[in-house]
Parts: sequence; structure tokens; C-alpha cells
Amino acid sequence: MIVVIVAVTGFLLLVGGGAAVLFWSDDDDDRPSTTSVASRPTYSGLPTPPTYSPPSFPTSEPTTSAPTYSPPPQNYGAIAVGRNGAIGKAWDYDSAAAARRRALNECPTSGCKVLTTFVNGCGAVAFNSRTNKYWGGHGSTKAAAQRNAINNAGGGRWITWVCTTR
Repeated sequence: MIVVIVAVTGFLLLVGGGAAVLFWSDDDDDRPSTTSVASRPTYSGLPTPPTYSPPSFPTSEPTTSAPTYSPPPQNYGAIAVGRNGAIGKAWDYDSAAAARRRALNECPTSGCKVLTTFVNGCGAVAFNSRTNKYWGGHGSTKAAAQRNAINNAGGGRWITWVCTTR
């Protein structure tokens, strides 16, 4: 089977806008084809262009959780004192009750009493020799707690202090 391609004119290609005429023949001889061009299948030399679909967008805004407030940790402390001046201290406990229990357990003699409990700050104990009594105080700093204890005692001197980790 010989396929004959006939007649492409240079003038039509150059001047006539690139029109070309192709003739297909299934015959072995040089006779013109009796089949019309319209009844023959055509094949495009170009691939089918791809179709474009725009990307899909979310139907709603993404939800982001609002930042939540976390309060600072509460660190409790306490100081217990015995009649003889024995001292028990506790700091950085999750509750005031736990800090008081620990201060009493740390006091080496029986009959100790918790004189001050504080949170995220400092505690101090002062002794007034005129009244022969111990007094507790608290404050945001060591110095503030000592002043508060001495004022509560009506004078005297501080004997111990402790601060929590803030």
C-alpha cells in the first residue's frame, strides 16, 4: 500500500495563509481517489488542550481559638513558731492549707503555731522582747515582710523569713 501525498503549492503556503491540500490514496496506481475528503477521518496533530478548573476555596473562615488567659501559679508559704522559738517554714505549696501543714511538721517542737501564711510573696516573724511574743507578717519582698512583722509585734526584731518562687 502506497500513500501518495500530492499538491502543496508554495504560493498558497507563503501568500495564501498556509492553506494546504492533502490527498490520500489507498490505490497502488496513480489514479485520482474517488473518495471525498469529507468522508475520510481526520486526525489532529495537536493534543487536546487540558481543561482548567479553578481551585476550590473553603466555604467558611478557618476557626482559630482565641488565646486563653492563664493566671499565674499560686505559690503559698507559711511560718510556724514554737514557745521556745523553734521555727518551721514552708514555701511553694499549691494551697495555704498544705503550706501550714508543712510548716507545722517542720517545727521541731510540739505546740508550734502558724503565725503567717502568704501567697506569691514573703513572710517573716518578729520577736518583741518587752511582750515576749512572736508576731508574723507578710509582704511582696523580704524587707516588706520584715517591716510588717515588726510593726505587728509593736517593735522588736525579725528572727526569720522565707519567700515563695513567684
